[in-house]
Amino acid sequence: MTTRDVPAPATHWPTILLTAAAGTVAAFHVGKVPPALPELRAELGLGLVLAGWVLALLHPIGAATGTTVGWFADRAGHRRTILAGLLCLAAGSALGALSGGGGMLLASRTLEGGGLIMTVVSAPGLILAAARPADMRLAFGIWGGYMPAGTAAMMAASPPLLATVGWRGTWIAAAMLTAAVAAALARVVPRRPAGRAGTALPLGRALLLTARSRRAWLLAGSFCLYSMSFMTVFGFLPSFLVEEQGWSTGTAALLTALAVAANVGGNLAAGWLAQRGVPRWTLLASACLVMGIASFGIFAPALDAGARYALCLLFSAVGGLLPATVMGSAADAAARPDLVASTSGLFVQGSTIGQLVGPPALATLVTAAGSWEAGAWLIGAAAAGGLAIAAALRGFERPATA
Repeated sequence: MTTRDVPAPATHWPTILLTAAAGTVAAFHVGKVPPALPELRAELGLGLVLAGWVLALLHPIGAATGTTVGWFADRAGHRRTILAGLLCLAAGSALGALSGGGGMLLASRTLEGGGLIMTVVSAPGLILAAARPADMRLAFGIWGGYMPAGTAAMMAASPPLLATVGWRGTWIAAAMLTAAVAAALARVVPRRPAGRAGTALPLGRALLLTARSRRAWLLAGSFCLYSMSFMTVFGFLPSFLVEEQGWSTGTAALLTALAVAANVGGNLAAGWLAQRGVPRWTLLASACLVMGIASFGIFAPALDAGARYALCLLFSAVGGLLPATVMGSAADAAARPDLVASTSGLFVQGSTIGQLVGPPALATLVTAAGSWEAGAWLIGAAAAGGLAIAAALRGFERPATA
C-alpha cells in the first residue's frame, strides 16, 4: 500500500463539538450583560457612559489584539491557548460577581475580553487538526454558530436567572459553565503530538506574512461589513420592539434572542452546503444579497411589526451563511499552515471593528436624516461592499475536497 492509499484519520467529532461548546460558553459573557444592565446600573450606581463601556469593552480588545493573540496561539499551541482563554473568562466572570463598583467590573470585563479573543482565535486550529479534509467544511459550519448560539441562549436564560439569583448569580453561573467546558475539553481533546511544534516565526514576521495575504484581508473585510450590519439591526431591535411597538422588555428580549438564534441555522447550512460543493464565494454573496434586500423592509415604516420581525429572522438566518464560511477559510487564506490562528485573529479583528462601527454609524445617519429608513441605506451599502468582496474572492475558490 502506498502512502497515497492510506486513508486520512477519522474526524475526532468530540473535539469539534467541544470546541463549538467552548465558543458558545465564551459568547455567554457577551449575552449576559444587556439584560442585566438596568440592575447593574441601579446596584453599582453606574452612569450611562460607564455602563456603555461594560457592555462594549470586549469588542475593542478583540479589535486591537486579534492577530497578535492569534500568533500567540500558533506559537504556544491552540489547545493550551483555548484552555487559558476559557479560564480567563471564568475567572473574569467570578471576579465581576464580586464587584462593588464600576472599576472592578471594568477590570473583570477586560479579563473576559482577553479570554474571549484567546478562545475564538484558537478554535480553528483545533478544528483543522481534528477534522479530516472531507469533513472540514461541515466542522467549521458547526463551529461558526458559536456567537449567536451563546448570545441568544444567555439572553433567553437571563430573565429567569435575574429574577431568582440576580446579576451576581448570573455571572457565577456563566463562570461555572465555562469552567466545566474547560475541564471537559482538557480531558477529551488530545494534546499536540510530540514533535509538532507551533510556529517558530517571531511576531513581526508572522504579522507581516499574514498582512500580505490578499485573501485574508478580503475575508476580514467581508466579516467586518457583516458584523456591522448584524450589530446595527439587532443592537436596536429591542428598543424598536419596546419603544415603537409597545411590547414589554421581557418579550422584546426573548424575540431578539430568537432572531439572533436563527443565525445558528445559517451557520450550519453553510457547512452543509460547502460540504456538498457550493463555492464559498457563492455563500458569501447570497448572505450579503439577502441581508441588503431585507434591510429595506426592516426599516420600512409602511410594513407592520410582524412583517418587519419576519424579515429580521430572514436577515439573521441567511446572514449566518457568512461567519461560518469566513472562519472556515482560515486554513486556505493563511500564508503558512502554522499561521492559521493568526489569520483567524485578523478575521476576528474585522468582525469586532464592524461591531464597534455599526451602531454609532446608524445613529449618526438616522439623526442626520431624521428617519429610521436611512438605516437601510447603510446596510445596503455594506451589502454592496460584501458582494464586491465575494466577487473578488471567486478567483481564489478551490473545489471542495471530496
